[in-house]
Amino acid sequence: MEKAPLTRESLENKIFKTILLFGLIISLLNIVINSLIGFSLIINFKWMVMAGLSFLILSFIKKESFNIFKLKLSYYLFLIFLFLPFSWFQSGGSKNNSLSYIFLILISITFLFKKPGLRNNLVFSLISVFMLMFTLSHYFPELLITHSEKAQFFDKLIQTPIVLSASYLLLLQFANAYNQEKSKLGLSTKKLRLANKKLKNLANRDSLTQKYNRRAFDREIRNIFKEQLHLKKSITLILFDIDNFKDINDNFGHDIGDEVLVTLADKLEKIMPAQSMISRWGGDEFAVICYKSEIEAQSLLDKYYKEIEDLGDERGIKITVSAGLSRLQKGDQVKTLFKRVDDILYQSKKEGKAQYKLA
Repeated sequence: MEKAPLTRESLENKIFKTILLFGLIISLLNIVINSLIGFSLIINFKWMVMAGLSFLILSFIKKESFNIFKLKLSYYLFLIFLFLPFSWFQSGGSKNNSLSYIFLILISITFLFKKPGLRNNLVFSLISVFMLMFTLSHYFPELLITHSEKAQFFDKLIQTPIVLSASYLLLLQFANAYNQEKSKLGLSTKKLRLANKKLKNLANRDSLTQKYNRRAFDREIRNIFKEQLHLKKSITLILFDIDNFKDINDNFGHDIGDEVLVTLADKLEKIMPAQSMISRWGGDEFAVICYKSEIEAQSLLDKYYKEIEDLGDERGIKITVSAGLSRLQKGDQVKTLFKRVDDILYQSKKEGKAQYKLA
């Protein structure tokens, strides 16, 4: 037999202990109530056995020296094949509360026995025993012990609240168990979602600047052409290259060089429209998909260049950027677009750097 996971096994054992406690308390209550109502002493025999068995199994479970599964199975075999038949015939058949106890046994079997074959056999046995008892009581009514209407009235008056209370407490255990599992599942799902988000960021983001990497940028530009978004709205591609970046690394160190990269990328993100996609294209290169016309993009670049000039003054480092830009045009392909923008970027650097040009 397969062992259930520890959390599930512990949960089932906890509920089984609760059922045993219910069995002990209900048995003791019924012994007292039956004595007060005036039922014959033989009726209390089944409740004495039930109380004794429930108490013994609870004691065995605490010692942890017995197989809980075997104890659980033995307990339910006792309920189905001994307790229910004896209770049925000693208490007047369908006039007593046996049907209610059958329901309690059914729902507890459904939860406590997870192996389909065993669970189905127990449910089949329960139904078969009920059908047999009902049939025998119909054809051989003399098998039933009859009681006065007054005794039956008081029995139902007191037994019904007990059964309903036990049903509520049992179902409450199942509901709490379900909610706990649901809460754990929700927490696991949330953790998985966060983990997936982190993995997605790792796959799509540059580790230094935290801007998109070239892989994510290439995917986005291909999607634009695939969906022909450039025919529906103004989109401008901008390529940046930090001028003389090697000199910054050589003269001030790679830590300062990294700081310059991060700062330039952050300032670019603040100036560009929110929908823009900014990526670190290479070591000292950035590429931007700007959802604006080339005229609007140039206005944004003017602000950016002013920011760069102020940054250089603050740091005491000469920081300049060359750029090329072009609006996506009808008939463009990815290769032709990038060649056009890359060529105009090269022209910017060739003509003195620290400037941008429009293609």
